Amino acid sequence: MKTLNLFALVLFSGLLAMAMGLSACGGTEEKSEEELRDMLLDMEDMVQEIHDDVMPITNDLRRKSQELMAFLETHAEDLDEEAQQEVRSLIERLESAHQSMFDWMGEWADADKESMEFEEAKEFFNKEKERISQVADDMRSSLADAEEYLESLADDHGHDHE
Repeated sequence: MKTLNLFALVLFSGLLAMAMGLSACGGTEEKSEEELRDMLLDMEDMVQEIHDDVMPITNDLRRKSQELMAFLETHAEDLDEEAQQEVRSLIERLESAHQSMFDWMGEWADADKESMEFEEAKEFFNKEKERISQVADDMRSSLADAEEYLESLADDHGHDHE
């Protein structure tokens, strides 16, 4: 009887070792719940850092948009249709970038991040990192283009439109 128990123990140990080996080969390391939570918190922090980095320029977007609107209103008769359209396009990009930030923030705040399972949360944070990165890129590029345009006006007319 002892031989049978010993055989069963060896067989069970072998199967257990094989199962552990297969799971290790699959590359799925078991992480503790705390490690997974920390990983998600780090991902959330990365998304928030991108937001925090560009949020201060939302006021600049508004200011440049208003400057361009005032310029267009004052100089509309001096500008041909193409030049007017260029200014309108800059204004639209600034306003769109500004609105995109506030749309993103509303959706971020409304997301029920706490109730998400690990994989769902990981996917969510990756998607949100891409979305806020795009918003940030749009904000920076529209602001840079508007500033460049306003600087070219100042250079052309000897005025400072900032």
